[in-house]
Amino acid sequence: MDTTSLQQAKQARCVEGVLKVRPLSFEDDLSQLIDQARPQMLFDGSTPEELQAWQDEFRKILTVLLCNIPPRAELCLQFQEEVDCGSYVRHRVMYQTEAEVWVPAYLLVPKDIRGGEKRPGLLCIHGHGHFGKDSVVGIVDTPERKTEVEQTRYNYGQMFAEQGYVVLAPDLRGFGERRPGYPGPRVDYCPRNYMCATLLGMTVVGLHVLDLQAALDVLAGLEYVDEQMLGAAGLSLGGRMTMMIAAMDERVKVAVPSGCMNLFQERYQALVQCGAQLIPGLLQYGDTPEIFSLIAPRPMVIEIGLQDPLIPRVWATRGLERIRRAYRAAGALDRLFIEEFNGGHQFSGKVATEVLRKWREGQL
Repeated sequence: MDTTSLQQAKQARCVEGVLKVRPLSFEDDLSQLIDQARPQMLFDGSTPEELQAWQDEFRKILTVLLCNIPPRAELCLQFQEEVDCGSYVRHRVMYQTEAEVWVPAYLLVPKDIRGGEKRPGLLCIHGHGHFGKDSVVGIVDTPERKTEVEQTRYNYGQMFAEQGYVVLAPDLRGFGERRPGYPGPRVDYCPRNYMCATLLGMTVVGLHVLDLQAALDVLAGLEYVDEQMLGAAGLSLGGRMTMMIAAMDERVKVAVPSGCMNLFQERYQALVQCGAQLIPGLLQYGDTPEIFSLIAPRPMVIEIGLQDPLIPRVWATRGLERIRRAYRAAGALDRLFIEEFNGGHQFSGKVATEVLRKWREGQL
């Protein structure tokens, strides 16, 4: 390029004499690109028909983004031991998802189920805690376990079993018994697990969805569970996976996602967030509000702790506006419940208890 051409090229890239340059730091450049992302498939309709068409298309795209979910193996459920917990019995079980992959879980069965009676079944999903499913079912036999449950109100599986629901609480991949060194101190392998999964052409989220769909099969196959009355609840990562399984599997008739009303567009600007939740390419099409919107018109309780540092108020407000638009289009705004409570990154259950009661009694 001659001197004249070079000068013309420089001038073409300048405004008022200032050279336009993206951040030289690659990390800062990526963060800025995430901040500037404009998803292409935000829902802007206003009728049930428009919402259904949008949901069908967005769910297809989401399925592709989850990347090569492995084929399911024949479901096999093994009961291993049981503990009398007063109003319910806690069974330790294992069930198969893909070939030779077994999930350890606890099944909580209320004692007052009468012969021939069928109860609603709830899938209760743990977050990033040190003890996986154990905290969800209220196992507090050490000071460390007791502290974790008390700080986060983590024992929602126990709470719902005491309210009469059949509860299944599994360990997600990379957590609880499915992580190295359990029950010793937890090391966060989420970024590494994500990278390894992508090398194999998969995503951790897709594998979680596979295991949770098998969990729904377990619940639906129990003689004392009404397969038409299945729900899901969870805190933090468990809230995120409650969102995912309810969005991807319409057998989930009611959802209680807690501590997860944030957007990837906000969280991943820091470039240090959880690989267990990451869906490659999602921001081209939508974000967490669009995934939440796939649940409409089914009842949903979104829990938000007003002191939760993981839920910036401005971003939560933006996200809720997008979710409300979907529920409004479905004519089901009265089925979307937002509980904002005075607390941090923890489960509440106050509104959820009442909503689940109404759902159970056929009022929703």
